[in-house]
Amino acid sequence: MIFKRRSGESLPMDRVIPRPSVASETDASGRVILLKPKFRQPWLARLIGPFLKHPCFHIRLDELGSAAWKKLDGHRNALEIARELERELGDQIKPVYERFGRFLALLKHNHFIEY
Repeated sequence: MIFKRRSGESLPMDRVIPRPSVASETDASGRVILLKPKFRQPWLARLIGPFLKHPCFHIRLDELGSAAWKKLDGHRNALEIARELERELGDQIKPVYERFGRFLALLKHNHFIEY
């Protein structure tokens, strides 16, 4: 899988080192919940935040997404993580490189990760 940068430059999986850019928590069943702030501007969060029940959106990942998210540490590249997922989950995640690549692209597009 090859990732595209904004400049149009292609980036292979072994050069992509994903790191989370939002907080997360784990529920009782072991699934990950991503916590994305509702406001990007700090002044707006301070102004409106006290009137909100929850200052963040809660995005619940399925078991495959949770397994992948838990491996995003900012140190390993995407190829290493994909191989680990393939070893751990086997046929459940096949085709691993395409699925994991699309997952990372979706997370990047929605500003949940950086690389």
